[in-house]
Amino acid sequence: MPGVDLVIKNARIFTEAQLVEGSLFIDQGRVVGITKSQLPSSYDRLIDAKQNLVLPGLIDEHVHFGDPYEGPGGEIAARREDFASGTMAAAAGGVTTVIEMPDTIPLVTTVEVAKAKMQVIKPKAYVDFGLHGGFIGGEDFERNIKGLYDFGLTGLKTFTCFSIPEWPPCYDGDLYEAMKVISKVGAVTLLHAENDFILSKNKAKLEKEGRKDIRAHLEWRTPIAEIEAIHRMIFFLKETRAKGLIVHTSVPEGVEDVKKAKDEGYQIYVETCPHFLFMTEEDVIKKGPWAKCAPPPRDKERVARLWKMVEKGYVDTLGSDHAPYTKEEKMAGYENIWNTGNGVADIEATLPLMIDAVNKGRISLRMFIQIACENPARLFGLYPRKGALQVGSDADIAIVDPKASFIISNENTKSKCGWTVYDGTRVQGKVVMTLVRGSTVMENGDITGKQGFGRFVSRIDQA
Repeated sequence: MPGVDLVIKNARIFTEAQLVEGSLFIDQGRVVGITKSQLPSSYDRLIDAKQNLVLPGLIDEHVHFGDPYEGPGGEIAARREDFASGTMAAAAGGVTTVIEMPDTIPLVTTVEVAKAKMQVIKPKAYVDFGLHGGFIGGEDFERNIKGLYDFGLTGLKTFTCFSIPEWPPCYDGDLYEAMKVISKVGAVTLLHAENDFILSKNKAKLEKEGRKDIRAHLEWRTPIAEIEAIHRMIFFLKETRAKGLIVHTSVPEGVEDVKKAKDEGYQIYVETCPHFLFMTEEDVIKKGPWAKCAPPPRDKERVARLWKMVEKGYVDTLGSDHAPYTKEEKMAGYENIWNTGNGVADIEATLPLMIDAVNKGRISLRMFIQIACENPARLFGLYPRKGALQVGSDADIAIVDPKASFIISNENTKSKCGWTVYDGTRVQGKVVMTLVRGSTVMENGDITGKQGFGRFVSRIDQA
């Protein structure tokens, strides 16, 4: 083989659904060879992986970096996450591609806003990134959805319940019409599925009772509100033949419903998040506002069932739903739980938590890579350039020491928020290096990449 830019030797490389012990050759940002013995005639740089795992970098297809924010309370929003700190945190956690959700302000519901947002975030990115678009009721779906899709935004997100003042619930009439357009253009509907009427009734009752404690959050966003909405969204997706992803699913009942639809031949998929696998209702009560998210983690029995479904392959993608508020905003929830936003900070923890689970036999390495790398790349049109380590793929890599034990802590986070919902959690499995297109962006906990290195990626430029 002729000379290459980079060789990673003494590696346990995950490729073709198995581990291969050998060397990885990288040239001009892409994988050009995987071998057990032969070395190229020359190379510019050599990395000794020391028998550690060399994995495809994670694709976190569900992040909220909140950049830009041009709504009310801008002085507070300026202290939250931005695209620079968010992608630094991604790099620290072995995440090499993020896909940003559209609920920034202004909402990314038109191609004009998407283009304007791109100008803001592109100079800040440390890792590669994509964008999801969105839709709300009363819009020109034909124009907006097609415009966003043609720009390269594969996912179109909406909420079936209240989210923020700028993003009201999208009710059934508008949902049905939007899904018909999404089906026609070939995009993917991303659905936050909770029943707005059940949530509104529950909240009114709790507020009338004067409830301000963290348990009120659990009683507000009950499992039935999520289960019913997933039922209904699956029905609409079937009727319109639209592709759909039920995002941040916390209930195994919803996973079962999606599995049945897939078995019937529909392109309906389901995402879950680490906090639904590694936390329960008891953890929410213990952690208080830091663990307030929507929907919330569920009871131990449901969490155990969800784990079994993940390992069986019923869950399609794993997204962090990283949505960090400031410490001040979260601490306001101790006095009144309604006064803090729904969101956890966890993008750096996904890979260590899941490798720890692999070490404990809770999930296979193959299944972890499938839901965290391969499946999201396929769903959003990025595969095989992203989501795999094979000849021709981008050299997006997480080098992981599966034996290294450490404690996840607030002090070590690269996120601007300065906290993680897993603070104090000991795990075995540490990211020691992250590479994006063959360039090192994180090494031994230090960010070595540069702002603006990250590129926008979409289904339309995967030649």
